[in-house]
Amino acid sequence: MKRIIPFLLVFSLAGCASLTNAYNTLNGTSVSPTAVYVAANAFDAVEVTATNYLKLPKCTGSNGPVCRSPVATKQIIPAVRAGRVARNNLETFMAQNPGALGPVGLYNALTTATATLQAIVSQYNIGG
Repeated sequence: MKRIIPFLLVFSLAGCASLTNAYNTLNGTSVSPTAVYVAANAFDAVEVTATNYLKLPKCTGSNGPVCRSPVATKQIIPAVRAGRVARNNLETFMAQNPGALGPVGLYNALTTATATLQAIVSQYNIGG
């Protein structure tokens, strides 16, 4: 009897989407739609600053104080690209699965790209 009760309990709860979502959230396999949209908006904000910086002429040592560092450029471009891919894939997933939890791998890639860009912006005093 002790073996049957857990077995029945598992199968009676198997179809419950809210328990599945709670399990996925607790195990770090999914994130809420709100967290996805907040992360996407945070990336969008820092992406604007980074891409505007990339429009500046490269610093040559003789072209004045308003220019972009080649070192910063090498760091910004891959972070922007990675963030765009993650953001676009997350937004596509969320559009195709309204109200569903988003994949944590893409969310982590997006937040990592955002944090990287924020660090670069801070380090090189971009936009400030």
